[in-house]
Amino acid sequence: MFRLTYKDSYQVERVQEYEDYEALMLSLSGCVTLPDTTHITSLTHDGVEIYQGLLGNLYRFLTSYHENN
Repeated sequence: MFRLTYKDSYQVERVQEYEDYEALMLSLSGCVTLPDTTHITSLTHDGVEIYQGLLGNLYRFLTSYHENN
């Protein structure tokens, strides 16, 4: 399971959970309403934090992460 945590434009913490890699990638491939400059405060995979950074860099990171795990 993947858990994505970020703060929206109102500085409210939001959490989205995805059952697997495909579900997470599908959500990023669709019409994303969050700007690329949104700061991801935490992305965890099975309870282990794997990413912090900009949403705009997340797709590339996940592609590499999935290939190596």
